Amino acid sequence: MFVHGLREGSGFFVAPGFVVSCAHVAGAQPEERVTLRWRGDDYEAVICAASEEAVGAGWSLWPYPDLAILELVEPPEGHPCVWLDGSLPETDTPLTAVGFTDTLESYTASERRAQLTSGGRTALQGHPMLEIVAGEINLGLSGGPVLSHASGGVCAVVKATRQEDSAMGGFGTPVDALRCLDPEVYSRVIRAHDRFHQADNRWHRLSDRVETDSSEAPSDYLSRAEDRQFLDLLATMPSDQLDGQGTHTAAFLAAAAPGTQPPDRPLVAHRDVYAELAARMLPEDCGLPYQLAYCADLAREADAGAGGSDISRKLHNQVLIAAGRLQLGQEALLRLANDPSLGTRPSVIGMMRHSLRDRSLYHVMVWRYRSQLDIVPAAPESPGLPLQEGLEHLAQLLTEQIDVMGGMSKPGLIELILPSEVLDEDFADWKLWPSSSYSTLGRKQQVVVRPLERHETPHLHHAWEQRWQQLENKPVGEALVCVCGRDRQQQATLDATFNNDPTLAALALAGSPRSGPVAQAYEVAVASGVPVMMWLRGADPSPPCGDRPCGIPGRDTCPDHGFLAQARRTLADTERDALPERICALRNAALTDDPCADHIGERVVMLWDDPGRRVPRKSLAPAASAEEGRPNE
Repeated sequence: MFVHGLREGSGFFVAPGFVVSCAHVAGAQPEERVTLRWRGDDYEAVICAASEEAVGAGWSLWPYPDLAILELVEPPEGHPCVWLDGSLPETDTPLTAVGFTDTLESYTASERRAQLTSGGRTALQGHPMLEIVAGEINLGLSGGPVLSHASGGVCAVVKATRQEDSAMGGFGTPVDALRCLDPEVYSRVIRAHDRFHQADNRWHRLSDRVETDSSEAPSDYLSRAEDRQFLDLLATMPSDQLDGQGTHTAAFLAAAAPGTQPPDRPLVAHRDVYAELAARMLPEDCGLPYQLAYCADLAREADAGAGGSDISRKLHNQVLIAAGRLQLGQEALLRLANDPSLGTRPSVIGMMRHSLRDRSLYHVMVWRYRSQLDIVPAAPESPGLPLQEGLEHLAQLLTEQIDVMGGMSKPGLIELILPSEVLDEDFADWKLWPSSSYSTLGRKQQVVVRPLERHETPHLHHAWEQRWQQLENKPVGEALVCVCGRDRQQQATLDATFNNDPTLAALALAGSPRSGPVAQAYEVAVASGVPVMMWLRGADPSPPCGDRPCGIPGRDTCPDHGFLAQARRTLADTERDALPERICALRNAALTDDPCADHIGERVVMLWDDPGRRVPRKSLAPAASAEEGRPNE
């Protein structure tokens, strides 16, 4: 298509009624009128989105991405549309560019097809570009499509020649750079593009022939046909939200390798996330390709959120079919699973542990937990940090991973594995979201703490597992007993009591585990495998009740009977596995119930230590700190 706008050049239909060209050809001002010529007829179009215009005398090239989207006022009926291929071709891939020569002076000029070759990926003005070699790119080709012979799709838009009147090639802007334009316009155009090709499979059939005729793709990658099947399904999925660093970015990070940085270009639609993940190297652990993991996540979330739909079922089945061909069916089933019996209650697990060289320093690490077989380090373990810096680093990592797991508005489980001196920090009151200064971590998420000492001591695990089972399907309120560490509750007596009574599995501490005799009682409880404890943050143990000595842990002896009674009453109908959610509800109720009442949710801390949810003990390799490259890099 010939484009006569700011200057003369080329363009192409990308969706019904929409044309893509370069901004330096069509112009950069929205609502400006542009004249197009296609198959001998003139059409009027309006610029609906374009990148910025070049500014300053020193500019030889327009700023990245130098693209424009035009909407025809009265488009021709039944016109074809190109298929957009979001991946750049490998070096030496044959290419064809279509456009016009720079010597044309009228609309009677004929179309030119330039046979070119890919030189691979390069950078221009700090952004990825397709380098084109071994062919002549004249000025009139600017804005025209670049067809990859490897995929049969349009992978780039001609931007510039390397040198006029030479066969030295030039540069093309990848078509996925359209995401850098107005997101609402881009979203509308890309959905129209996908709907067109769902209804008209001519381009798909030609692309299949190209792939069949070319060298066989590696068997561990998804084929072009499989890619298109997934993209067709993603085009019909709801919630292509234009939220910048929100939903789509979180979904990208959840599916990508640990430590992967978000893409520089915005993620506006599901296909953007898919394309970015497909461009990564295959997982080092030979697991699901990242784009397949993303589709599994979408299918699982859709099933869980709305009871399933026809589209989510189709996506679910397509994931299993593609994974089966790759011999990764079991991995796909685990990713798709939403059965609590499989241990798939997702969470973010943070850990602070002492430095081996200096116990005043702490190492911080965070994992995304999906199941016992799917525990992903979210970032490299930090160097040794002072306590306050360690807490700040933990807060930063938690914020990022909560976004990955669904965002602050989606309640989730936050598990903090901590040494005893850190347990009583005010984690529930952390304000992690500057835009919502009234929101706290403990009222938005289900925050529980867990004892580091037990996780680092394997010989304690048997008793821990036994006592956890004692609480299964039982109201926690009935199992609660009070421990304060005084009189007959001193360490030796407590140890003997725990040894003789495996049913002691839920404790109401009479004060903070950082204070006085309660700290010593807490130490014995951890070593004895007690998996559930609760206390009021910052509370000092109450003085003994007159001359009455504190008895061994039991249901009728407690120096601070008020807290035990309140805890039993509050948790009377709450079972073990529902405790995190219940505690979160109590933290919110503390603000909404009678403000004059001494509400247990105001300062409650819940230690909830599920032995089935352990992080790997062996040292983990640092998570990647940079974006993985494309297969041809």
